[in-house]
Amino acid sequence: MTRLASEPSLTPRQTEVVRLAVLGLTAKETARRLGISKNTVDEHLREARHRVGAATKSRLIGWAVASGIVPF
Repeated sequence: MTRLASEPSLTPRQTEVVRLAVLGLTAKETARRLGISKNTVDEHLREARHRVGAATKSRLIGWAVASGIVPF
């Protein structure tokens, strides 16, 4: 199992995209909301996963909630 980074190390835009993913928005919905392409959203999510060591989007979302970058 991959160990996830404990400190947030995301750019402000990556953090924004991850927060919207946590809220359940699709990449297409996120793209519309932020005025960027779906491919750009996908790239932000890929890079965020890489930075925190999350193998999947679900793990990234779990990390985001556990690390407190998304208020719950």
